Amino acid sequence: MEIIFIALKDSLALTLKLLCIILPLSISYEFLKHRQSSIEKKNFAVFGISGKGFIPLVTGIIIGLTYGAGVIIYSLRTTNTTKKEAFLILLFLSICHAIIEDTLIFVVIGANGFILIGFRFALAITLTYLLYRSRLFNAQFNGFPRKGGRIEQ
Repeated sequence: MEIIFIALKDSLALTLKLLCIILPLSISYEFLKHRQSSIEKKNFAVFGISGKGFIPLVTGIIIGLTYGAGVIIYSLRTTNTTKKEAFLILLFLSICHAIIEDTLIFVVIGANGFILIGFRFALAITLTYLLYRSRLFNAQFNGFPRKGGRIEQ
């Protein structure tokens, strides 16, 4: 019986820690959503991501793909984001999603948060930049020339 009480106490403590992590992140997203029009004016051309793509990118980084999927899809559709830009955003997020939440959760169980954040950001930035600069990637989204000289879309 004592084991059950210990398990319940530890589960409640972990739940409260997770609540302290997730609640501020959700509030941060709401703040960003209300500032979207001023953020859209900025340009992050280094990675091929415009200001329109910044909100879905930050949403995925902060909240993650599971919680932020609806927001990400809605933002990409309503801002007329190009397929190329959407692909770059999703590539970045496939490596570097829920960066704060995941890191804090792993820190709670004993991992080094600085190493996790640094490695994930460095890998996401490097791969996104390299793909954005890749000739094959640009040819894929700009169309390959066919034998007849036409551009295939």
